[in-house]
Amino acid sequence: MTQEPGHPIILYPGGEGTATAYCPQGTKPTGGGATVESDPLAAVFFRESAPNPARNRWQVQAYNGSNEVQTVHPRVICTTDSTITYNVGPDSSIQPGDFNSAPGAGCSNSQYVVGGGVQAGPRTFVMESSWANIRAWYAVAKYTDYDPDAPLSYVRGFAICSDRQPTLKVGSTKLAAGAVGTAHAECPAGQVPTGGGGSIGLDALLNGSAPTATGWTVQGTNKADGPRTLDASVFCTTP
Repeated sequence: MTQEPGHPIILYPGGEGTATAYCPQGTKPTGGGATVESDPLAAVFFRESAPNPARNRWQVQAYNGSNEVQTVHPRVICTTDSTITYNVGPDSSIQPGDFNSAPGAGCSNSQYVVGGGVQAGPRTFVMESSWANIRAWYAVAKYTDYDPDAPLSYVRGFAICSDRQPTLKVGSTKLAAGAVGTAHAECPAGQVPTGGGGSIGLDALLNGSAPTATGWTVQGTNKADGPRTLDASVFCTTP
């Protein structure tokens, strides 16, 4: 199990771009994400953080909603586990100005979810990308085009599955209305992350979600008029 950084992308205010991190030959992606170097809690939001098995990489699409230039750093977790499979859940449509959850992308009855990802349409940003149960991954996104005549958007989830059962750990933090913050989930001693994700709840968005050497950290912005709980989840295994 290794972690590989990708090439960072620079986003100017109002800009959007795609960042990728590749696994070495002979390995496969099991998880990944991105962090924002310039300001980890800046208004940088994500509409994709998902595996691309055909190109052996993890890819992230980010939008810079802040007034400053921001640098986004992608990262991928890679494994030699030959039992890894990838499953894509069905799309859920989203009305302008609304949010929706994607039906879970599932593993077979003999496999366990070890990571997952999310994709959404233009101007549609991730609220949640996390485990639904030991065999499924779910995703939730908010469509920020409020024009009632705008076309429908969508969100879909990805489940990354393995025959090997991982250890799941969760960490949480409370965010007041209008607050930004981080949550972290740490693997048990001697274990490393295979994948992870985060959730923040209604009218709130994730600013980042990525592995550390021994866990998973998420950032979030609470745009709601009340408190929200920011959760980080990590799936762990022995190296």
